[in-house]
Amino acid sequence: MRLKLGIITLLSTLHDAANVENSHYDLISGLKRSFDVYFIDPEEAFSVDLPIVFIGSGGVENYFKNIYDKLPKPVLLLTDSMQNSLSAAMEILTWIRNLGDDSAILHGSLEETVSQIEYSYIACNTKKKLSEAAIGVVGFPSDWLISSEVNYTDAQRKWGVRFKNIEIQELNQQMKEISSDRAKGTADSFAAGAALIKEPNEKDIIEGAKAYLALKALREEYEFDAMTLRCFDLILKCGTTGCLAMSLLNNEDVISGCEGDCQGVFSMLLVNILTGNKAFMANPAYIDFNRNEMVLAHCTIPTCMTDRYIIRNHFESHTGVSVQGIVGEGPVTIFKCGGTGLDKYFVASGQLIENLEDDNMCRTQLKVHLDEDISYFIRNPIANHHLVIKGDHSALINHFMQDMGCKRIM
Repeated sequence: MRLKLGIITLLSTLHDAANVENSHYDLISGLKRSFDVYFIDPEEAFSVDLPIVFIGSGGVENYFKNIYDKLPKPVLLLTDSMQNSLSAAMEILTWIRNLGDDSAILHGSLEETVSQIEYSYIACNTKKKLSEAAIGVVGFPSDWLISSEVNYTDAQRKWGVRFKNIEIQELNQQMKEISSDRAKGTADSFAAGAALIKEPNEKDIIEGAKAYLALKALREEYEFDAMTLRCFDLILKCGTTGCLAMSLLNNEDVISGCEGDCQGVFSMLLVNILTGNKAFMANPAYIDFNRNEMVLAHCTIPTCMTDRYIIRNHFESHTGVSVQGIVGEGPVTIFKCGGTGLDKYFVASGQLIENLEDDNMCRTQLKVHLDEDISYFIRNPIANHHLVIKGDHSALINHFMQDMGCKRIM
């Protein structure tokens, strides 16, 4: 479906309207080839996917001031090389920035302008969805995540996202209320989709399915968009794991991360909104500095990311259910947004070159060749967990994170 682009046109009364329209013909006709273009008034800005203000000539600065409060924020200023369009936009941009608001000028060749508009739509949509999002923290972060905490107030101030703490006892109670008969359908479907079942038996898979159904119920009760689970408590209290649940919830667009890692799950949610892709949250397990390669491993992965999956038991505890995913080789992106205020990040492109099966690591094991200097992971890492995303999204992620004022760690 094509983007509905709304253009609010500003022209000075000193300019001849017909002449101005003719001088901008190439730009407007070019935009119509890429988007569904509507010429709108400021009051109609919410009727399109992306409203932009076209500075059609110089001398419109005061008119812009008069309509500014009616415009959705941030305001995007479209300009070209005609009729003093760019110089007027620069004056307006400075005025907006002096108010403490954000804005951007869209300017360049037609190809560059189209690309800027497409990015602006993605970025605005991502900011909006993050500002409306709630993340459930079920059971609080694991004790060993001593560098992965998030200051909820700072995170909300920067991104708008809200974190909600939920006691692990609520999950335990939900699981007690789910019968094995009710969970069996989910367990059977999960088992039927597997290429192989190794250690777990039917009861193990049913117990993992109970955790999935219980977390779905908590999500509906508390209305969160993503969640992270202190999953090792399930092993101690319920004799099962959250690996099956995390995998299936991610498949269903309920972005879910392990170990109560708030930085990790926020990174997963951001990536999903920005790129439309799911992420594999993993431990960096081994680095080969000579080859600039590393292995990333964890006991769950969204099965929608895999070519096939094997049902295993959990690596550390040798209980319950985990997921050994086999992922197709090809381009990947490594990403992490961290810091207590979620204001730092690492991103790099790379190639997934091999799936491993080493008994000394978590069950899903991906070997990646990185395009950036791999020594980041021992020199200045953003804590432990990092994401693997299929495809090269590094340029888009870097652009967006820079726009958000985050510091890139390398």
